[in-house]
Amino acid sequence: MVVVSLSIPDELLELLDTVTGSGRQATRSEVVRQALNNYISEYQSLERLHGGVVATITVLHEKSDRGQDLDLQHEFDDIVVQYHHTHLSKKTCLEMMVVKGSSERLKELVDGLKADRHVMQLKCFVMAPDGD
Repeated sequence: MVVVSLSIPDELLELLDTVTGSGRQATRSEVVRQALNNYISEYQSLERLHGGVVATITVLHEKSDRGQDLDLQHEFDDIVVQYHHTHLSKKTCLEMMVVKGSSERLKELVDGLKADRHVMQLKCFVMAPDGD
């Protein structure tokens, strides 16, 4: 097995230690391995999509230093058919998008959101192929 080091924020490490110290037997390494397996599985599922799709994307994110929220959905207004923004606290927001269109554009949107350093969590659910 290869040893890999990574950098994570102090707050995330504290949460990780809370999870691993809660009486469960999982170590930090095991939790990270499981998270990576889940991430890769989700990525591969999106990669297998072709044609038109209908999906929902839910994003939990920190408000940025600029005071702006996620701007990426505006670049994808050709596929984002509905958008909802909720302020959960002074520091976090929840974005929900309904997407209808090309699976390739969906992949581009999800990849762009995942690359945003303010995104804390992202879930994409492909609901159905686009019947139009």
